[in-house]
Amino acid sequence: MNKRKIIISVAGIVILLCGFFISKLLSNTEKPLPASANSTNETKAVVRTSVVKNGAVKSMLSVTGRVIAMDRVDVFAEVSGVSQYGARPFKTGNTFRQGEILLKIDNTEFLSTLAASKSEFSRLLAQTLSDLKLDYPDVYPEWKAYLVNFDINATLPTLPEIKNEQLKFFLTGRNILSTYYNILQSEERLSKYVIRAPFSGTLTESNIDRGTLVRTGQQLGEFIRNGSFELEASVAYDQLKFLKQGMGIQFTDVRGNDEFKGSLVRINNKVDPNTQLVKVYFRLDDIRLKSGLYLKGEIETVTYENASELPIQSLVDDAFVLTINKGIAQKTPIKVMAQSSEKFIAIGIPEGAKVIIDKKNSAFAGTEVIEM
Repeated sequence: MNKRKIIISVAGIVILLCGFFISKLLSNTEKPLPASANSTNETKAVVRTSVVKNGAVKSMLSVTGRVIAMDRVDVFAEVSGVSQYGARPFKTGNTFRQGEILLKIDNTEFLSTLAASKSEFSRLLAQTLSDLKLDYPDVYPEWKAYLVNFDINATLPTLPEIKNEQLKFFLTGRNILSTYYNILQSEERLSKYVIRAPFSGTLTESNIDRGTLVRTGQQLGEFIRNGSFELEASVAYDQLKFLKQGMGIQFTDVRGNDEFKGSLVRINNKVDPNTQLVKVYFRLDDIRLKSGLYLKGEIETVTYENASELPIQSLVDDAFVLTINKGIAQKTPIKVMAQSSEKFIAIGIPEGAKVIIDKKNSAFAGTEVIEM
């Protein structure tokens, strides 16, 4: 029995000693590390800043748009037949001078029909001359000369002047006038078989090849004038006061490689009800331009004194910027005078202030920061 008590006592002592050492160990691990062991920079944000320099700042109105041809013609077929090339192949990119043949449509069948109509007309004239000699001898020589000089392969000549009303009725009854005007109409239709360039330009679209059967009303291609273009842009309604017809503007392509001079030619009188934007149009005359090219330009509007220009990402809640005061980021109220998608102009920022220009900079308000 005594032996059992001794074993219990020893086990209890061992348990107490183990508990003591475990509690000691835990208390040591919970002690905070010395202040020198933590890096103070871990609680500070690293930011980019811009030093404010107040002065005269010009507000610029940005305009962007796509270049389109000033003169553009959709080429349609007004007659049917098999297509033939004109001055050069009817292919995209080929240029034609004004008056050159863009495309021809085979007119062999129509020419035969027209020749038959002229032959019938000359037969009617021959039958009528004998009656003219008896009833209207004073006009007979003139009409005889007309018939003698009539050529079915040439353009229909103008009829002799008809001064007598009775003569007019007589010719009408013999179908002379109706046949004459039908031939004039056919000759006008014959001209539709040859399509000529309305101005010097380039074929920008071709929908047919040589030998293709063309249908009446079919679109054959698109033809534009060289070197004469227009740019359509949209501006805010309240910015129209800065625009005036005839004013010049310098455009650049989206890559900024080339510059083009333009002038404002038209301002639409309608405001888009959804966007409150107005369409404006600029003319550009430059042989280097291509239809479909995007250009951007800027127009000077107002000059603000004692102002500063900053990146748009530094604007907080539309009326503040974050400046650094003794290492702490703080909100500074400002007055925004103008802004675009990239920049804004403001007054009220102290000279020499350091403004945080990082995105989402409102998250830095009230925190310690380190300048990059």
